[in-house]
Amino acid sequence: MPTIDPAFVWTVSAALAAVFGASAIFKLIDLGEFRAAVENYRVIPEPLAGAATIAIPLAEIVGAVGLLDSRTRFASSIELALMLALFTAAIVVNLLRGRLYIDCGCFGPALRQPLSWWLPARNLALMGLATIAILPIGARTLTALDVATVLLGAATMVVLYAAANYLLANAPRIRAFEAAHA
Repeated sequence: MPTIDPAFVWTVSAALAAVFGASAIFKLIDLGEFRAAVENYRVIPEPLAGAATIAIPLAEIVGAVGLLDSRTRFASSIELALMLALFTAAIVVNLLRGRLYIDCGCFGPALRQPLSWWLPARNLALMGLATIAILPIGARTLTALDVATVLLGAATMVVLYAAANYLLANAPRIRAFEAAHA
């Protein structure tokens, strides 16, 4: 069976860990705001919103930390991919309901962005990366250069992810500004 270079798997795992870790921290910073986002989706009964408000960021932290340990990477990748699938389903349900102007809640109050079809596409890409982390890894030992490559590669992936996320979160405002000044 073919295997993947361990440096690539570690790069993807580190980048995903950073994204999910940051997402969890931003949600935990303002649980009231995140609870409002959870409730606004209207996909779980209101009495469960409080439990979901705590469970989601804690599960993200567990998954993020688990990606950084080769013994738990497989389970954590599956956990995060399943969470992404649930988040995507909630987003799609609301998009189909026409509820485009609710906050996605993805990064808590740090990045308010309305729902759009970009979010399910982004989540599918993240699920694809989580899948890479579960594939068999080659037996090659990592060198110091590999470690530097993993760290810089993961940092680059996180910066590109954040830039794309911020651009797309601000796209409605940019379009409104352009229309007002055309």
